[in-house]
Amino acid sequence: MRMRVALAVALLATGCAAGAERPFTPGGSSGATPAPGATSDVSSGAGVVTPGAPKALSTAGAETVDVAPGLSVSIEWPAGLDSARQAMVRSFTDGYVGAWRAVTTGGEDKSYLDGVEDEAARDAYTWVRGFLNRGESATGTAKLYALRVASVVGRGAEVDACVDESGLQVTGTDGRPVTTQPSWTRPPAAIYLQVAALRRGDDGAWRTRAFMHAAYPHQRAKECRR
Repeated sequence: MRMRVALAVALLATGCAAGAERPFTPGGSSGATPAPGATSDVSSGAGVVTPGAPKALSTAGAETVDVAPGLSVSIEWPAGLDSARQAMVRSFTDGYVGAWRAVTTGGEDKSYLDGVEDEAARDAYTWVRGFLNRGESATGTAKLYALRVASVVGRGAEVDACVDESGLQVTGTDGRPVTTQPSWTRPPAAIYLQVAALRRGDDGAWRTRAFMHAAYPHQRAKECRR
C-alpha cells in the first residue's frame, strides 16, 4: 500500500503530525531495548526512559495473515519491542492488512479507516477507491519486514517498514489477472520503504496521521532490497 508522498518532502511536514509536546523528529530516538533496570515509558506519553523493572520484550517471529482467498500478507515481527512499541507496529500492520481487505471486499470492509486520521485517512481512502473505480483486486502475497519504531516523541511516533509487493498480481473482480500488470508489482518498484507518522489518541490507540514512502533509487529504499 504505497502512499504517493515522497519521503524527502513529507518528512519536513511531520512536525505537526505527532501532536507532541516536542517537535516530531523522524529517524530520531530508536525503538532499541532500554538499558538494564530501565523501562521505556511511552504509554504515559512522556517518551522517556525511566527506572524500574524491565518490561517483557517481543521476540522475532513470522506470521502469514490471510486477507482473502488467494491474498495474504507475510509479516516478520521484530524482536526487542516493549508492549507500547508493539502496539505502534501493530497499528501500522493492521492498517496495511485492512486496506487490502477493503479492496478485496469491494469497499464493504471499512475497518482500515479506524487506524488512520487526517491526511493518512484521505490517502488510504483514495488508494482503496482507486482499485474499486478500476474494477480491480489482487492475489498473491505481500511482505512486511524490517519493521521498527524509529522515533517516539511525546504522543507521536514514527514506524518504518520495508514492503515487498513483487508477489502480488492485480486482477479484475473476477479474479483473473489483468493483461498489463502495473510497474509496482515488479522489482525494483515493488520493494520500498513505507513510513507512518502515528499519534496516540486520548483513548490510548495509535493512529497514523501521515504516510510517506521512499522508492527506488532512494537510498532508504535500497536498504530494503534483499
